[in-house]
Amino acid sequence: MAEYHILFVDDDSNLLMALRRQLRGKFEILTAAGGTSALKMFEEHDTIAVCVADMQMPNMNGLEFLEKIKKISPDTVRIMLTGNADQATAVDAINKGHIFRFFSKPYETADLERALSDGLRQHQLITAEKTLIQETLAGSVKLLTDVMAQLNPTVFGRSMKMKGWCDIIAKELEYPRPWELGIAALLCPIGIVALPPDILARLALGKPLQPLEKDLLRRTPEVGHKLISNIPRLEAVADMVLLQNRNFDGSGFPESGPSGENIPLGARILRIARDLADVGDGPEPTDIDFEVIGGKPHRYDPVLFSKIRTLLAVIDGEQEFPPEGLEMRVRIDNLREGDLLMTDLETMEDHVVLTHGNFISQVQLARIRVFQKAHDFREPVEVKRGVKRKRT
Repeated sequence: MAEYHILFVDDDSNLLMALRRQLRGKFEILTAAGGTSALKMFEEHDTIAVCVADMQMPNMNGLEFLEKIKKISPDTVRIMLTGNADQATAVDAINKGHIFRFFSKPYETADLERALSDGLRQHQLITAEKTLIQETLAGSVKLLTDVMAQLNPTVFGRSMKMKGWCDIIAKELEYPRPWELGIAALLCPIGIVALPPDILARLALGKPLQPLEKDLLRRTPEVGHKLISNIPRLEAVADMVLLQNRNFDGSGFPESGPSGENIPLGARILRIARDLADVGDGPEPTDIDFEVIGGKPHRYDPVLFSKIRTLLAVIDGEQEFPPEGLEMRVRIDNLREGDLLMTDLETMEDHVVLTHGNFISQVQLARIRVFQKAHDFREPVEVKRGVKRKRT
């Protein structure tokens, strides 16, 4: 517990000094004189597990401060001290500040110490569960994406591109759980695992499908929904995947379901991102791409479409390839894990093994080595080496 800090926020310097004396040797204490100073402490320290704030402070009261802390450091456990213990203050603190404990001045030191210990334990529970969930989800998602990359590199490349766009959208729109949207973007085509090998081969080569094959492809979100629903904590992601082709006017797949703003926000975002990925070849959507898909306005939430267009659209000809790194041309034998493909990796028979814009993973590199034994590749290929890959 000693590695985590407890931050006390109060405009009374004498009280802060007294708290330091009372709690010395028992907890790692930080103090700040007022909300503005305390916010700076959060910029300097990433180990603040518990924050104790006074209600009555100038410029920014305790409730306003704790609301800000909930946004910038949601895992920090929040406790309030107040000399004005009226019911309205307590109700607001609980409902708006989402506090863990509420203390009135004067307080018993022993009671405060117990609350601080409970707060530290609560923080441990929150962070331990979060770590476990992240590691479990990361492993499950990696397994599914590796399978998808093996089945159809082109489709996988599009989903990776969508993931990058959705990360930008989630940040700018303050999407409540951005990781869910990112995973949904990665896994939205996972239903293709249920398609017969001959259909997968036709998809990989860009060949037209027969009506029955098109219907099977159309229903892949249903398969994806069933697969993802088996992973704990991904229920919302599964719903987004199921409704990714549901149009804003209520048409599309599935045939029955929500329409308009009753469609989950994530699914409405995927509807736009998927169509953009289908019409555009570059790493970023152009204004022309938006014009093309905008010809079917019944598909999209008009307000959301306008916001995403403002966020993502680049004027054709002004695009820049974002990552830094050393650009080079290499033979297939010299490809390394972590290389960023600048051109498609394809065999002499025009089979695309991996599309440009993808980082080569350990699994993909092993797959390339297997392909080398039976196929000749077009080489050399252009890569960027030493690019810092963003964590998903």
